[in-house]
Amino acid sequence: MLFSYSKKLNRIGFPAFEGKVSMLPFDLADLTTLPKQYRTLAEQMLERLPHKIGTAYFTLHGKFLKKTDTLRRGAPHIDGNYLPEVASWGSGGGNGWKVGENGVTLGSKEHAEAYQNENGGMLIASNYSCCKAWNGIFSGDAKEGGDCSHIHLGLGRMLEDNTVYYGNSQFIHESLPADRDVHRVLCRITLPKDHKPEFME
Repeated sequence: MLFSYSKKLNRIGFPAFEGKVSMLPFDLADLTTLPKQYRTLAEQMLERLPHKIGTAYFTLHGKFLKKTDTLRRGAPHIDGNYLPEVASWGSGGGNGWKVGENGVTLGSKEHAEAYQNENGGMLIASNYSCCKAWNGIFSGDAKEGGDCSHIHLGLGRMLEDNTVYYGNSQFIHESLPADRDVHRVLCRITLPKDHKPEFME
């Protein structure tokens, strides 16, 4: 059983950005622990988050997309919780944990901690509406890498551009093909795995 939850928070402005930075660790209570060029965006992303405690992970991805290209991971999935103790993430990516992309093969204990833990979550935003998401309780469990393509989800909804969304660790979403040529930028802040869910209604 999956409980997928998200809530629209605040509007933000996006910088022009080309490239990819993945899972940069920083202290939620001290943005000086994040490289200077990302702090303004991170501050906007975190504006409505009530409790800024622990180590979070900053991802920023910008790329020119041709019509029908996707920026991020297609097919419905959850990102789950990032487990740095089982990751081999390096500056070049390599074959380590790729939250929001390919996932990684985990043992049953780690899989449960990543994808069945009620704590954790993320903040996500993009300058162009190109992501579908689902809220609700769904029968089934996330498979390897957080894959939810086997679960009957219904229609879902589009996430708005330039808008920060809060999602829990089981937030089901999918990157869609662009409907025109566009430069898309996405920012995600992966919250600590012990982050207590907020904004729940």
